[in-house]
Amino acid sequence: MALVKSLDPDNTGAAASYWRIIHRQDFFTTAQIEITLAGYLDAPARRAGRAPLGQPLRYLLVRDDFPKNTDPHMISTGQLYSALKAKLAKAEKLARDGNPRRWPEIAGIAVNPALAGAGDA
Repeated sequence: MALVKSLDPDNTGAAASYWRIIHRQDFFTTAQIEITLAGYLDAPARRAGRAPLGQPLRYLLVRDDFPKNTDPHMISTGQLYSALKAKLAKAEKLARDGNPRRWPEIAGIAVNPALAGAGDA
């Protein structure tokens, strides 16, 4: 399970097209989940054990990013990807203030929209 979108976040000329969750940190008392995605050249490179390209992307998911009555103790990896894709779609549509370095905010949380529109691997 992963997301597919070609990005060169470090402007090196080497684009990563396969984005996989490599870390998850659950904060049960606040119902938040921080996820970290690493970008690989492609799926075969990841399966071959190649190192990720560039810096990972980090996102914070909150209770409102999941369907109502979702048990935070039972959130699957698939649900994380679905929630992230929905959050990215919202962030992509938000008006920017003219500063390309400032990310849009959803409920006061800055969201890097770089992976907006990514497909499922």
